[in-house]
Amino acid sequence: MKNILLLTDFSDNAKNAIHYALHLFKNEKCIFHLMHVHKIGSFTSDDLMQAPKESVFDSITKEPRENLNNLKEELQENFPNKKHKFETHIDFDVFIDAIKQAIKKNKIDYLVMGTNGASGTKEVILGSNTVHVIRKINCKTLIIPENHEFTPIKELLLPLDPKDAIDGKQFIDLIDFIEIFKLHLHALRVNPNNENTDIESQDIENLALLDCKYHVVNNVPMDFALSSYMQTNTIDFLSLFVKNEGFLDHFFSKANTKINISKVSKPILILHP
Repeated sequence: MKNILLLTDFSDNAKNAIHYALHLFKNEKCIFHLMHVHKIGSFTSDDLMQAPKESVFDSITKEPRENLNNLKEELQENFPNKKHKFETHIDFDVFIDAIKQAIKKNKIDYLVMGTNGASGTKEVILGSNTVHVIRKINCKTLIIPENHEFTPIKELLLPLDPKDAIDGKQFIDLIDFIEIFKLHLHALRVNPNNENTDIESQDIENLALLDCKYHVVNNVPMDFALSSYMQTNTIDFLSLFVKNEGFLDHFFSKANTKINISKVSKPILILHP
């Protein structure tokens, strides 16, 4: 039984990501944990201190709780599946803290969320909540682009920069995902400055038992190599090995080894060390 955490702010974007997850895991026994982290909004600290705790909580969460229950009923009606169960969770804690608590309490296997808006600043190109989750939540995370409709997935692309190694927990998690959905792996090793080419033999050894297409590109910026590969190959899904330190630098820098994740139009599986 898999535990899947579905984050929602009740936007169309969030609903689309939830629908994608229900399609993706349709053959798996799952408990889907629908979670909304509520902003206290107009309530002041004085209001919270003077009023009884339970009445404040009930008052603050009444409307989002009703929305969560309505969403649960809608999903059960539109996506009937005997393998799926739904639970609802609401919190008005700090966004990241609430997610960490939910993951620990419910033994979450995957977190699913949609990108939440775009802006010219790098902090919110994916939406600030999305960026914070990727940076600070150590859980397998599925990021679903805005308006992306589900189609059966077959081809998964793993781009690798010179510092990425095909080993450890990230690789084990990737193999598990590949086996669940019977995917064909594309591993794209990019050496923008022709560095660390010795790692290629190690890559081939570690990938030997997988159904995999391995490709090496030298002296080409990562962004260009990734874009070109996705244009010339059918790719349904991306997986990224994320290094928590310097996340924004890793994904938004103009350096040759970086990926501009905001330009990726496919769902992304984020894997942490």
